[in-house]
Amino acid sequence: MTRTSYEVLALRGFAGLDGVPGELVRGTWVGLTPLAACSVLLWAVRFPRIASCGGLIFGTIAGTVAALAAVQGGSEAALVGITATGPVVTLGGAVLAIAGAITVLTAKTRTAFGSTGGAP
Repeated sequence: MTRTSYEVLALRGFAGLDGVPGELVRGTWVGLTPLAACSVLLWAVRFPRIASCGGLIFGTIAGTVAALAAVQGGSEAALVGITATGPVVTLGGAVLAIAGAITVLTAKTRTAFGSTGGAP
């Protein structure tokens, strides 16, 4: 039986995720989807630096979890097996999100009118 990451997190007591730490992990993972959507929306309405901050946060959280899942997936002794496809794809997307965010945040701002500040 295969389960999504959301279904796995819904299992109470899985991997010792009870109480406040479990709710924090669940809330953070569920919150990644709206964070990604808001980042794309902010990029679309021309707020690239704010969108990049969201992308940096998204990439860091998703990439960390994906890397841990990819490493754990190869363990034969684990109670729950993880297929490598999902975490590896997520890790690739997280790396691209972080690289794009860093590129936008470190790029110099260009103006439409040049350095004089006036109309051409």
